[in-house]
Amino acid sequence: MAALNTIYNLVVCGLDAVLGTGTKGCIQQLFKTTSLWVVPDGFEFDGTETLDDAYIQDLKANGDLIILNDVQTFTDQSGEDVIETLENGVKQVTTLGLYEFNVKFIKGMAYHAALTSLNSFGSYNMLFVDRQGNIMGTKGANGGLSGFSLGMLQADRMIFASDSTGSREGITFQFTQRYELDKDYVFISNTQIAPLNAQREDGVLEVALDMVTPADASTSIVVKAKNKQNGKPWTGGLTTDFLLTKAGATLAQTVTEAPSGTYTFTVAANATNDVVTARIYDSALNRIGIIKDTDVYKSNTATATVV
Repeated sequence: MAALNTIYNLVVCGLDAVLGTGTKGCIQQLFKTTSLWVVPDGFEFDGTETLDDAYIQDLKANGDLIILNDVQTFTDQSGEDVIETLENGVKQVTTLGLYEFNVKFIKGMAYHAALTSLNSFGSYNMLFVDRQGNIMGTKGANGGLSGFSLGMLQADRMIFASDSTGSREGITFQFTQRYELDKDYVFISNTQIAPLNAQREDGVLEVALDMVTPADASTSIVVKAKNKQNGKPWTGGLTTDFLLTKAGATLAQTVTEAPSGTYTFTVAANATNDVVTARIYDSALNRIGIIKDTDVYKSNTATATVV
C-alpha cells in the first residue's frame, strides 16, 4: 500500500481505468431468470468445493441456500439515473438508479406463505439462475462467489384468480449496491458446472409437525407429520431425523412410525408442566435440514405442555 503523501489528488482515468470493449470469444449473457438463489447476507460459496448436487444439498440443509425456482414472469422495475441540468445546460449524474425486480410464481398458498417469511431488509443476498442454467452473482468480501446485496425483499400481495387470470404469488426486491452488478459481477456458465442443472434445483421441502399433548407419567411423545405443500403424511423419518427437548434439554429417544406419518417417541417419563418440543433435525451434522434421497426437508418446532 502506498504512503499517504504519494497518493494525494491522484485518480485513475482514461485507458488505464476503462475495461476492454473487444468482443472476440463467447459472450457472457444471462437469459431469462427462472430461479433465484437466496443466501444470508455476507455468505460466500466455498471456492474449494465443486458446485454439484451434493454441495447444493449441504447448503440447503445448513440453511445457507434458499431456492425460489419456476419463475413465471420476471420484470425489471429498476430506477432511472437522476440527472441534474445546470443553468448553462451542462448535465451531471446526481443519483444512480438501483436495480429492482419483481417476479411471479404459480405455486399456491403454501408458497405464498414461504415468500412472506422472507420479508426483510438487508438480511439476504441473491443470485440469478437463467433458463439455461447459467448463474450470475457478484464478488464477495473475500473474492469468492456471493449474491447481490439486497435491501428490500418483500412478498407481494396474493393475486386472486378471476374469470380471465389465474392466481399468482410474487416478491419484489432491490439491490443496494449497483456496482456489484455493473463492475463486480461473477458469471458462471452452465458448461462449467455440468452435469449440475442449476435451473432445476428445488427448494427445501417443509414438513408440518403437530404434537399430541403428553400425559403425566407417560413414556411416549406422539407427533404427526405432514408435507405442508399437499397435506399428505410425511413418511420414512428415523430416530436420527428428529430433535426432541424437554425443559430445554435434549431428550434421548427412539421412534416408531405407525400409521404413516405418525411418530411415537419412547422417552423418559413425562411430568406435569414439562414443556416438550420436537422438530426435524440432523443430529449427526448438527443442522436444521435433513437429506433424504435428493430432497432436503425441514420443519416447524412443535411444542406441548405435559398435563
